[in-house]
Amino acid sequence: MTPIELDACSTDELWTLYEAIVGILQRRLEGEMRQLDERLVALRGRFQAAPDEANRSPRFRNPGDPSQTWSGRGKRPRWVTDLLKTGVELDELRTQQAQSG
Repeated sequence: MTPIELDACSTDELWTLYEAIVGILQRRLEGEMRQLDERLVALRGRFQAAPDEANRSPRFRNPGDPSQTWSGRGKRPRWVTDLLKTGVELDELRTQQAQSG
């Protein structure tokens, strides 16, 4: 690549050079973005949760309010903590599916 004496160029020459540089940069950046998008799609597919993990069925159910469930992951819900304080065993809250599985 030969060096260019920018100070010696006319305004028209500089403008033409500017447009050429912008065009080259735009094509290169679009190419890089395309590559990054392809990598992102591949990574999402690679680390996507398995269907049974994504639709995690509840392992524990509140006997007093069956709409309250817990998968057993993360922080215990208040209703679980409250029932455990009253002497209820965690195994007593297990769903039938969790007991057989």
